[in-house]
Amino acid sequence: MLVRSLSVLALVLAPVVARAADEENPYKTTKVGDFATYKMTTKVGGFNINGTVTQTVTEKSDKEATVKASGSVEFNGNKMDIPATEQKIDLTKPFDPTKAANLPGGAEAKIEKGKEGKEKVKVGDKEYSTAWTEYTAKMKVMGQEIDAKIKTWTAKDVPAGGLVKMTMTASIAGQDMEVMMELTESGNKK
Repeated sequence: MLVRSLSVLALVLAPVVARAADEENPYKTTKVGDFATYKMTTKVGGFNINGTVTQTVTEKSDKEATVKASGSVEFNGNKMDIPATEQKIDLTKPFDPTKAANLPGGAEAKIEKGKEGKEKVKVGDKEYSTAWTEYTAKMKVMGQEIDAKIKTWTAKDVPAGGLVKMTMTASIAGQDMEVMMELTESGNKK
């Protein structure tokens, strides 16, 4: 149950920290149907959990965008769908991850921005000019305190928030945890 919750948490945090506190809200230029799909790998407690995550813009006005995140994970040979989540993003303000987070089951998170830089990142056959940002996060999930280090790589030409890649390392209940998400496909479904 905890492993599944951590996978859900990674799914929820990805779009949230990807463009934390951007001066220009990255969702202002999105269109309904814009999507980004990621492969996700989670290592915790000697287990490897692989999955996919898709973020899709489902509604858009001048003031608000709705982003649906859905996915599935494979654990011990069993595939499980991750419950879909929706985020309403206020486009009249800079993107604020602490307000956009739709954390599962009463989870709490405090996210602080760290170092930033620029880097070319190759994912699949495509190279992206990215801006990377490091974050620290203090979270509480299912009564467990988690301190995490997160690094995101974003590019303006990737729809649905711009995330190209994300890594997260954390310690939970005495177990080290690593999460990596990497873009596999993006575009517009309309």
